[in-house]
Amino acid sequence: MKFKSLFILFLIPFFSFSQDQKLTLDGYLKDLHMYYHPEQLSVGPELHDFNINTIHNRLNLNWFANDKMTFTLGMRNRFISGNAVSDIPNNKSSVDFDNGFLDLSWITTEGNNSFLHSIFDRAYIDYSTGNWQIRLGRQRINWGINLVWNPNDVFNSFSYFDFDYEERPGSDAINIRHYIGATSSVEIVYKIAKSTNEMALAAMYRFSYNNYDYQFISGWVGDDYMIGGGYTGSIKGGGFRGEITHFFPRTNQTNSQESTVASISYDYTLKNNLYLSIEGLYNSKGTTGDAGGSNLLLTQNLSAKQLSLAKYSLFAQASIPINPLFNAGIAAILNPSDNSWYLSPSCRYSIHENIELMITTQLFFGKERTEFGDIGQLAFARIRWSF
Repeated sequence: MKFKSLFILFLIPFFSFSQDQKLTLDGYLKDLHMYYHPEQLSVGPELHDFNINTIHNRLNLNWFANDKMTFTLGMRNRFISGNAVSDIPNNKSSVDFDNGFLDLSWITTEGNNSFLHSIFDRAYIDYSTGNWQIRLGRQRINWGINLVWNPNDVFNSFSYFDFDYEERPGSDAINIRHYIGATSSVEIVYKIAKSTNEMALAAMYRFSYNNYDYQFISGWVGDDYMIGGGYTGSIKGGGFRGEITHFFPRTNQTNSQESTVASISYDYTLKNNLYLSIEGLYNSKGTTGDAGGSNLLLTQNLSAKQLSLAKYSLFAQASIPINPLFNAGIAAILNPSDNSWYLSPSCRYSIHENIELMITTQLFFGKERTEFGDIGQLAFARIRWSF
């Protein structure tokens, strides 16, 4: 049945788009090649280098039924091949992963060194009337403000290292929003899940005051109650943002612990178009010792409560357009407690209006058992065609 649904999704736009302009289809086709040189640890087997190639197709289908109702479907199809498929433990399970109420992820076909994976990460109905908006289904609920770490993004946290997934994950939820004025609104979200420790019910109030945008959030997420807020403004012409969330257990029957997560950032663009950004993260339950023991590359089920294993993290980024077609940049993350760090230089070149070439690396450094010391070095080359 899933294969039939995929086939129908591909066919509907070609039969309908030319006749009904209310039906739109867009997406992209990407080819991403990754080379991975893992860190050799003192304990454990000797590791060889890995190669993996991902052909990634995305489809976004929108049907504007009338001026009040829209139906949206979004799908990812990825053909993944290379020795990393067979040789890295849990590789397939980390891809074929869906923590929503409905399992809309599946592997269509697979071999020893390859498999084809598909997932519907957007599937919702949007209804708007007057100052009300109601959205039901799998959707992106973006309450985060900062670029790297988002303590307010309590519904669908994401990994900064997963740069090839621009759309970010979604949640199976009911989202009700009421616009109070031009810059203020109230939003209530109920995340549907199979068990209470995966459910969430929260509200956000957003407003503007004195050239700053503010938001306050409260509710319960899984095993915790939470309360928090954030702001967006400017200082000396640069963007100034921050967000904080405090979590405390709903009952004494779980292993949950009270914690506070906060992030703050500042970004500025110079006259020569050099873009600079810095950001910091505080996690009250993070460690000030060696923060190893977690594979950042395979982690899928992230939480706004645990954005990093470290108590403190620092981020810095710089990028500049060399010319209208070529952009270069570099990003870094430091764990000041265990002195491990991450470095990612990158460049992008626009080959054509809808075709882009990107080359980047993810370089992890540090001693064993530190946050970034057990991972290794990765290099990527990607070409993308948008349609």
